[in-house]
Amino acid sequence: MAGVLYITYDGLLDPLGASQILPYLKGIASGQRGAVVLSFEKNERQAKDGAAMAAALKHHDIQWKPLRFTAGKGVAGKVWDLLKMYLWGYRLAVRHGVRVVHTRGHPAAQIGVFIKRLTGAQLIFDFRGLWVDERVDKGGWDLKRAHHRWQYRHFKRTERKLLASADQLVVLTEAVVPEVRRLGAAPSAGVTVIPCCADFEHFPLANSQSRSQAREDLGIPQHARVLGYLGSVGRMYMLDRLFRLFELAAADSNDSHLLVVTQDIAALNQLMREWLPAALHGRVHVRSAGRAQVPTIIPAMDVLVSFIQPSYARMAASPTKLAECFAAGIPVICNAGVGDVAEQVRLLGAGRVVDPSSDAELSAAVAGLDDIVTMGGGRLRDAARKVLGLEVAAVRYQAVYAGLQD
Repeated sequence: MAGVLYITYDGLLDPLGASQILPYLKGIASGQRGAVVLSFEKNERQAKDGAAMAAALKHHDIQWKPLRFTAGKGVAGKVWDLLKMYLWGYRLAVRHGVRVVHTRGHPAAQIGVFIKRLTGAQLIFDFRGLWVDERVDKGGWDLKRAHHRWQYRHFKRTERKLLASADQLVVLTEAVVPEVRRLGAAPSAGVTVIPCCADFEHFPLANSQSRSQAREDLGIPQHARVLGYLGSVGRMYMLDRLFRLFELAAADSNDSHLLVVTQDIAALNQLMREWLPAALHGRVHVRSAGRAQVPTIIPAMDVLVSFIQPSYARMAASPTKLAECFAAGIPVICNAGVGDVAEQVRLLGAGRVVDPSSDAELSAAVAGLDDIVTMGGGRLRDAARKVLGLEVAAVRYQAVYAGLQD
């Protein structure tokens, strides 16, 4: 018997699973008589690491049902995966007599509502963001097209039903709490804010030795002034303004370099050709890295740059890379209009908030780079750990479960 059924469309073997699912899941299982997990895994990762993952989960009293993620089939593949999620979700709930269904994201929450209606289990909706509107932001849906407008309206109605059915809600930001209430969360449902946190043991404090080693490995001069970027390079990440900031920094100092850590290298190269003068390409250092390698690379950075296009959906966003870099003691240059980021940076003294569209503000940030760098180090790590460490998330998840009715 397991107390909790945890459903996620993301894979435990994905990088996101390692950083944003597994650490929380272990804490949940320890306080809830164990757990059973339903996830969707990529074939190659399951074949390589599935057995080891199952064994590791067993040590934490977690049973695991991995299903194959359907790739390359478009909408039909998503529908097929959803059907499998319904079938196996209900089967596991009955087999294990679960009392609570904990669902991560909108697709999984649909199955959670279904199971709640059939079994009476209580539902925790881990609301990872304004998913429907994110589809528009990321270019997945073009609302000028009739069938995309229909999908948008359909899933907004579905979102309202999911919110109304949840016994407890978890959101990533304080900024989105009023909106979740407005969209239909039940008055009786608790809403708990748990931002994307970092494992501070996995991301040690950068020091002179780790910085020197990282720069040597990357071919960056030891005394360079290094701006850093970490993560995807999709259209909402304002790479044009990152490159503009770097161009201004390079004009200010011949020692300025840019380090980009991303797995989207082909897309990055195209954006560099479009937006960055060719003369500066030699001072851009690009590295593809998985979660295991990132802590050894980011010490090369003096300052992280995180520009994200503000939008309605962004009020619900909590960028994991900020917590990870703060753990390493690396400050940030960022923009407002993204979740709680601006307020968080100001409260922690973690960097500088700018308007990326303003050359004047970017120039001021360049002029103040030395001051921004001094905001990093052990002080930043210690302050950030109190609000963005995994320990904080574990305590808040315990409170979520305590808030369920007996």
